[in-house]
Amino acid sequence: MLKYIGVDIGNSGLRIAELDIARRRLGAMRRINWRYAPGQPGNDPRYQPGDSAWLAELDDFFSTESLASQTDATHEHVWLVSCVRRDALAVLESYIARLPACRMELITHRRLPLECHVQSPEKVGIDRLLAAVAAATLSPERPLIVVQAGSAVTVDWLSRDSQRGQDVFEGGAILPGIPMMLRLLGKGADMLPEIDADDLVDLPELPGKNTEQAMSCGAASAFVGGVAHLIERYRAEYGQHVRAIISGGDGMRLAPHVPEPVSVESHLVQRGLLILAGRIDSGTS
Repeated sequence: MLKYIGVDIGNSGLRIAELDIARRRLGAMRRINWRYAPGQPGNDPRYQPGDSAWLAELDDFFSTESLASQTDATHEHVWLVSCVRRDALAVLESYIARLPACRMELITHRRLPLECHVQSPEKVGIDRLLAAVAAATLSPERPLIVVQAGSAVTVDWLSRDSQRGQDVFEGGAILPGIPMMLRLLGKGADMLPEIDADDLVDLPELPGKNTEQAMSCGAASAFVGGVAHLIERYRAEYGQHVRAIISGGDGMRLAPHVPEPVSVESHLVQRGLLILAGRIDSGTS
């Protein structure tokens, strides 16, 4: 019997989850956060992506969640990996290679039930495509706007080829998220500090009374305003009825500032991996 593990290696961290295809749901899950600078603050442990120290978190995940782990050779484990960080991928590949009855598949656009109408499909972040696959199963409406609000923010357009019955990823827009904006401000301006965005839970009050508050106000407003503007442009061209499906770490913060129709859904990338695992298991992918 095959068991499936989904791994999403992103720019700000890694998320691992049990893909429970029998019940069509995500099982146990854990987040591992990357560190961008020595001594960077945060509530959780943070790691350099290329430092194998974070593998201890994977061992703990399996033992804590009582999952069939790497010590269990009675099941073959298939690791489905979405990746936008090659340094962390190299560490994970070495880890999986040492495990019994495990194999890894690095997901590409060719594996997905999705056409890509862009110039270079192989260069599109696989997380964007997996999120589109998941969004397509959550709503029958087409077209759809799919927003992933993380360290980088993507606002993508999903249509459908009615003659072929095929969902189509049309491309979209990419802008920096709040954590990335604050890091870039700190790195690009000598007198500005680098700020950790983990403590931002809502739009900061205006006006900011110190440099840190002013930076947080600007980053949060640019984030909300940029996404809202892109959604407005899509709807101005294709109709105000077009639904936006929002996910990612900052999705809950963003959603109240986007006009209806809008839905907030968690873990779109992992849901996309779950859908793919089901297709692989049934032999349809």
